Amino acid sequence: MAPTPLTVLSPVPLWWSIWVRFTWLVATLAGGAVQRRLRDLSFIHFAHWSLVTRWPRDVTVSPDDAAPRTLVFLTNFDGSDIQYIDAFVRVVPAQIEALYGGARDFPGPFRFRPVARYIARHNHAVDHFYAAHPDATTTSIAQALELRARFADFERRVAGADDATFVREWEAFLTAVQRLV
Repeated sequence: MAPTPLTVLSPVPLWWSIWVRFTWLVATLAGGAVQRRLRDLSFIHFAHWSLVTRWPRDVTVSPDDAAPRTLVFLTNFDGSDIQYIDAFVRVVPAQIEALYGGARDFPGPFRFRPVARYIARHNHAVDHFYAAHPDATTTSIAQALELRARFADFERRVAGADDATFVREWEAFLTAVQRLV
C-alpha cells in the first residue's frame, strides 16, 4: 500500500506559539517519553511538526485572515485519513491538546468528527511527497534497527564458537528476536 500524505496548517496566536516551543523543549528533555506513544502507532511512516513564524506576504489574503504564526504538520501513513485521525484521537489526545489547544478554531482532541472537520478545513493537498522507504513504517524501521544491534551482539558472542555453542546461541537469538522479524 502506498503511503497517504497529510499536510495541516493551523494558525496560532503568539502566546500559543511560545507554548508550543515550550512543549517541544519539555519533550526533548523527557528523552522521547512523549513521542513513544506516537512511535507505537505502527502505520505511521513519517510525522513532523514545525512552527512557521513568518510567511511571505500574499496580497490576495487579507491581513485578518493571514496567520503570522502557523503550526505545520506533515505526515504520511498507511490507510485513510479517517483511520489516522481516529487513532490520534484515541491514543494521544493529551499530546494533541498540548499542540493544538490554542490553535484558531480547534475543537478539542476528544471527539473524532470535530477533529476530522478541523483537519479537512486546514488540510492542504500535496502534489508530490517523498517517502524514503514507502513500505516501511516507523515501527518496522525501529524493529529493524533493534534487530541489527542484537545481531551484532550475537555475532560477537559466537565469534570462534564451536558448532554446539553456535546452534544453542542461534536458537536463543531467534527466540529473543522473533517479534522483530
